[in-house]
Amino acid sequence: MSKKKILTLTTQYSPNMGALLQCYALSRYLNSQSDTECAVIQYWHPNAKVGWSAFKHRGGLRNMLFNIYMFFRPDLIMQKKRRNKKLQAFIDEYIPLDEKKYTTDDAIRQDPPQADVYVVGSDQIWNVNRKGVGTVYFFDFVPDGKRRVAYAPSLGVDWSEQQKTWLRPYLQKFDALSVREEGHVAQVEEASGKPVAHVADPVFLLSPEEWLKIAKKPPFEEPYIFCYFFGVTDLAARTVQRLREVTGYKVVYMNFNALDKLHSDVCIRSCDPRDFIGYIANAAVVCASSFHASAFSIIFKKNLFYVPQAERERILSLRRTFKIDDILVTEERLTSLTKENIHIDYSKGEKAGKEYISYSRDFLLNSIYEKQS
Repeated sequence: MSKKKILTLTTQYSPNMGALLQCYALSRYLNSQSDTECAVIQYWHPNAKVGWSAFKHRGGLRNMLFNIYMFFRPDLIMQKKRRNKKLQAFIDEYIPLDEKKYTTDDAIRQDPPQADVYVVGSDQIWNVNRKGVGTVYFFDFVPDGKRRVAYAPSLGVDWSEQQKTWLRPYLQKFDALSVREEGHVAQVEEASGKPVAHVADPVFLLSPEEWLKIAKKPPFEEPYIFCYFFGVTDLAARTVQRLREVTGYKVVYMNFNALDKLHSDVCIRSCDPRDFIGYIANAAVVCASSFHASAFSIIFKKNLFYVPQAERERILSLRRTFKIDDILVTEERLTSLTKENIHIDYSKGEKAGKEYISYSRDFLLNSIYEKQS
């Protein structure tokens, strides 16, 4: 019997650790099934290449000053180029890309890739407030009669009433709908008129043991605090410093910002997603403002300190699901912090977490095989 061909649509173009790892996880999980063959559509929206540049492409005084600073830091530009090379090597080895590459919306609509089932997800591909996110991510190019599944897309922020009206005809064509954040279920149901499931990000589809098979082990054995921030706020800097004081551990910072505001002991700039997994898996403490750094901390049951830049639904959803309210850094938490109370208790949400992941796997496979979940 021939295998069912599945094509996924996600952020395979992104030079971002979490984006590439969730892309890998979804395709890896589907390809682990005996009767499915999964590939990732090579869709590059008009703004997809921006993140690969060492310079900012948007206007504004802050970005202009950043670009001037980078002009005088050729060392940072070279580190960015080395990291890009490693990210591309990860994509080449671990992401099963479909053969054809699409660089415009018209191209994919006029000559759509062929599959039995199309799966969109995950990451913020339904955040229609982002540049480049349009109706391609709602399968406007998929031929009628083909099965459409949404697995764990994130809206990022709530849709407006106008956006719901705009997206309704596309959502109504889906055979199975789900979202990554529990708080967005109701509005997608309202926009589509269909039931919507709350499912786990694809990185949870794989077991910790499967992740460790591709992880790179750090080049040192002593305990450390692993830090991963897209921007270092005052609260982030104070949290890291407090953790350093109460634990005595060194600070390892995977830093993609221009400056090292954490004054880290180890500053990592040239790395790939396998390094990202390995540093989290072997950390004594993780301090981050990233969804996927938090997700992998949960997978490996790490002492996680999530520093909010804004209290987003995606983190609230993780906290509720896995019953880990104490991961969130607040002023009160910071003041009372000691080495004895840095431990995060995962036992309260262990049963619920396992059920949630099992439900998510079942939803995905049932949606593909046209079964009722």
